[in-house]
Amino acid sequence: MKRRSFWTYFPPGPLMSLLLVGLVLLSGLLYYRAVRIQRFMEPALALSQPRNDFSEAIVQHVEQEFGTGPARGLDVQTSSIVVDLTSLVSPGRNLLPAGQAVMKKFAHLLVTLLEDKRTRPDISLILISAGYDPNGPGADRERAAVQRMLGEVQDALFRSEPGLGRYRSFIAVAARPAPRRAGYRELLEFRIIPSEMLHMEVLQRLQKYAQ
Repeated sequence: MKRRSFWTYFPPGPLMSLLLVGLVLLSGLLYYRAVRIQRFMEPALALSQPRNDFSEAIVQHVEQEFGTGPARGLDVQTSSIVVDLTSLVSPGRNLLPAGQAVMKKFAHLLVTLLEDKRTRPDISLILISAGYDPNGPGADRERAAVQRMLGEVQDALFRSEPGLGRYRSFIAVAARPAPRRAGYRELLEFRIIPSEMLHMEVLQRLQKYAQ
């Protein structure tokens, strides 16, 4: 007895029609999911892009001043620049001659950041800080010594780059609590604090998603 063909039970015409309908439905589902992902990603990108551009401009200025390769004891983190204090100050918290040379580079860096049209409008404050152990013996004396050392750093910056004096109101120093633990390092941090205008630009970009 001759066996019937597969196409006897499933004619190719209707089967192809069902297949095309399935492909249309699948493409519609994928398009819907893609639109939802895009609607989620666009606000996230709008939120992060101004800050990313700001951080990239800072990195470019640091590379122009200190070179593109890794600088000894120097680390750039988003809008924060940290440097190992042991290469800058003595155990008595006095600025070393080598530290004076590094301060000259930092002074020029701060001037360029405050005069660059890409970064100047978005800088609210440049906070220079170093840590002290709040739990150790003589914590008050250590904090006072750190604060005095930061004052010397600030004075060295202004001496190294007279043009920086125009931006004196944008630069502040502060000793911060930093309990000693495993891997503790004494660091001097230059934290560039963004202005409200940077966040305002982000909010303006996100307005369309609230409608």
